[in-house]
Amino acid sequence: MMTTYFDTDYKTIQYDSKHHILIGTWKLPPTSAEYRTGMMAMIDAMEKFKTGRLVYDAINLGIILQEDQQWSAKEWRSLAVAVGHSKVSFLLSEDIFSKMSTEDMMSEADNDVSYAYFNRMQDAIRWVVLPQQKNGVEIKGFKSITDK
Repeated sequence: MMTTYFDTDYKTIQYDSKHHILIGTWKLPPTSAEYRTGMMAMIDAMEKFKTGRLVYDAINLGIILQEDQQWSAKEWRSLAVAVGHSKVSFLLSEDIFSKMSTEDMMSEADNDVSYAYFNRMQDAIRWVVLPQQKNGVEIKGFKSITDK
């Protein structure tokens, strides 16, 4: 069952009680303020639903500003880990610049959270609910687009 926690014109956060995960969907490219508001809403959702496993549908996210990438990698990440963030999978856009923006942000972050990139939601969900894996570990049956 899906419960909507946060819903704006630019982002939705839903709790999937079947898998005990949060799914964040960027509906359109946010402004810097919207991006940070949406990211902080995910911190609140992790606390409320007591899960640190996230799926981010970043297909419509667009390019993240360098300042917001750094903020996400350092400030947001430390807050997220403090509330239990442990694993995240991303659905990425086919747009090379948008894809690189997300990958650059993750490369700036500490390696304290497992992550992988996918192009199908069902694979992203299946991966994030598995027991912890190291970044870049190939898992049979997945169509990961992780380059790590």
